[in-house]
Amino acid sequence: MRLLILGLMLGLAAGLVLGDVYGAPGFLRDPLKSLLDRGATPAEAGAEPPTGEARGAGNQRLTINEAGLDIIKESEGLRLDAYRGGSGWLIGYGHSRTAREGMTITEAEAEALLRADVADSEATVRSAVMVPVNRNQFAAMVSLAYNLGAGGFGRSKVLERINEGDYAGAADGFLFHDRARIDGALKSVPHLTERRQKERALFLS
Repeated sequence: MRLLILGLMLGLAAGLVLGDVYGAPGFLRDPLKSLLDRGATPAEAGAEPPTGEARGAGNQRLTINEAGLDIIKESEGLRLDAYRGGSGWLIGYGHSRTAREGMTITEAEAEALLRADVADSEATVRSAVMVPVNRNQFAAMVSLAYNLGAGGFGRSKVLERINEGDYAGAADGFLFHDRARIDGALKSVPHLTERRQKERALFLS
């Protein structure tokens, strides 16, 4: 009896080895692949669904394009002398981090500050958007993040809707962010409305 059991075990082991060489049945080689090959969904086969981070992994290679930069430049305007804005001192293309009263910069310095600020906004969009987007969609959202800041972008209708996979709704979401607080009340501001329309058009192009 022992010899019989030993013989069966050796036969099974040999079959598995030969299967690796000559092609074992799918269920022996890779049970998950075999189920998928027979038409099962990843969920039915027990595969882990891709996470939001994985779905948006391609966004890590994206950068703003010239169309997006043009929206920022046209909307912010270029000021080489520091000026007071709603959130404090600004200079260049709406740069605030190092701006201070009496500060003066050159156009080249304004461009360098813009590029640094845009890099921060790009990082904000990359980390927040969990679905694949194209370069125009990415650039439009970077312009929005540049204007609203990281926190504002994180609370935006655009981000909420795009992470739900609602691309059309995300496009319309830009139009929700054309207001500013004036005399204690939120009011639509014409130049913000124009900027949001440009960003929406770029997002849809």
